[in-house]
Parts: sequence; C-alpha cells; structure tokens
Amino acid sequence: MRKHLILGTAAALSLALVGTASADTDVQSLTGDWSTSNSTVIKTADGVHFGTYANGGLIGGSLYYNGFNHYPLSAVSDYSFNFNYKQSGNDTGATPYARIFLDTDGNGTTDADVILDPSLGGAVTPVQGADISFGTADDSVRYGDDAGESGQQTWAQVKADHGSDVITKVVVSQGYSMGTDVSAMLKSITLNGAKFNFNVAPADGVDGAKGDTGTTGDTGPKGDTGITGANGATGPAGKDGVTTVIHDFGALTGNTIRTIHAPRIKGMKFISARAMLLGKTVQTRGRTIKVDLRAKTAGEYRVFITAKYKANGKTYRVHSIRSLSITRN
Repeated sequence: MRKHLILGTAAALSLALVGTASADTDVQSLTGDWSTSNSTVIKTADGVHFGTYANGGLIGGSLYYNGFNHYPLSAVSDYSFNFNYKQSGNDTGATPYARIFLDTDGNGTTDADVILDPSLGGAVTPVQGADISFGTADDSVRYGDDAGESGQQTWAQVKADHGSDVITKVVVSQGYSMGTDVSAMLKSITLNGAKFNFNVAPADGVDGAKGDTGTTGDTGPKGDTGITGANGATGPAGKDGVTTVIHDFGALTGNTIRTIHAPRIKGMKFISARAMLLGKTVQTRGRTIKVDLRAKTAGEYRVFITAKYKANGKTYRVHSIRSLSITRN
C-alpha cells in the first residue's frame, strides 16, 4: 500500500488544545485553522466530503488543521477521527487515514509523520458505508512509513522515541493510495479531548463585492410626434369673463397588476425572494412577484429584488432590478 507524504509549512501558533479538554466545537466552514489541499475536499451538512476519486492511487485530497502547530509530539495525548467511506472494489488502502506531520531537525519543514491507518498497513479492509472511529487509543500507528512497509507500533512507543519532533500539521486524507471510485465523509476529529464536529450545517456565504457600474447605453431614436389633441370644450363664463379650457390627456397604459419573476440561475437551487417598490414590500410567491401599479401615475417604477439560492451546501444572495413603466395613450 502506498500513501504519498504531502509536505506543508507551519502556520500560526494556537493555544486552544494544549492539555486536555472536553468541549465540542461545531466547524461550519473550513477557514482559520482549517484548510484543504484542493477542491475535492468540501464542507457539507453531513461532514467533510472527499472525492470521488476515479483512481485512488493517483489522486486524493487532505483536510489540514493548523491549531496544534509548533508543539512537540509529546504534547498530543490523543488523536482520533470518525468517518465512513466507499469504493467500487475491496482494496485495503482505500480508507481515509490520519497523520501528524513533523519537523525532526528544527528547520521548519515537514520531514516525517505519524500515520493512523485503519487498514493497519493493509492487514484489514474496513467495512464500507459504516461509521468508523480510529485513533491513538487503538494503539497501532506507524512512524515515517506511509507505504506500510514496516510493522505497526504502539502510540506510547512512538511518543517515547520521537516526542521532541515538532508538529507542522494535523491531517486527515483519502486517496494517493489505492482503490477505484473512492469517496469518504469525515464526521469529526478529536484531539486532546477536544472534539470538532463537521456534520453540522455550513455557514451562510457572504454577499459578493458590489460590481462596477455599467456603461451608459446609447440614446434611443427620437419618437414620432404625437397627434394633436382635440380642443377642449368651452367652459362656463367665469365672473371675469375668462373661458376655462379642459384638456384631455388620454388614458394610462400599464397601470395594472404586473407579474415579474426572480431569475433562474443554472446550477443553483432557488430558495426565496423578496421585492421592494418605493420602499415597500411587494407580494411574492416563490419566484413570482406581483406588482400593483393600479393607483400609480405615469412614470418609471423600479422593483428591487433580493433572491436566495443554494449550491454546494452554501447560500448565496443575488440582487437584481426590474423597471416597469406606466405611459399615456
């Protein structure tokens, strides 16, 4: 079985996990101390998803935790992870595996690791589709041997022999090993008694930056001259003998209940919409928006629409504007 060592640099020092803790933390986004090696590792409501990797021997992905960087290996009292996985065959090395990356010579770069391999170096094939926990308490780890060429060691022995090695990253990976159509879901990680839960709803996405103002469009062609209206009827003579003229300005067009819709966006699921006209909320039902212009005078009316969409476990807000006109005949 072959797992490639993925090297990485140390990140900022965190004091959160020194000693023993017991609190649970819900991780809603892979930011801050959390990061991923590539886009095949994503946060979902069910956990951190890896894959699917068509060829688990050539491709893979990793979840990184930097909150324990710069501490010696001897500071780790326990480390475990809970997951389930799938593959199209029964290769022993298709399961996810955890590692603690180490700097052994003090130059700040990774040159060794402790690997926590549920297959025990290819000796067993963990059950597919079932939630599995594996960690230091299982007392079967390897040091500097991703390929599984040496025997398993006890956690206590590895700490005794390499306790002064400095941690550069704490990692869970899948792939770069073996298997076909390989995927996994990481539910949680426990480190020094502190449990990090990934099977929680992702954090809402933030609104994107405001786009640049568009260029002014070309001036439209001049409209035809309207037909001269008929003379108004002569009004009754006033006291001063002035004739009052009544003008017929014609009927309004467009002063009805107008129907518009929030836009469809390919690859995104519509959730809800909210519309405003002249500072007041407009009736909406799904993507359909009813705009009542019956009591409005001639002019241009702008409807501001804010719609919510969902994609890849994240929620996005999309703003748009629709212009409606009322004109005279």
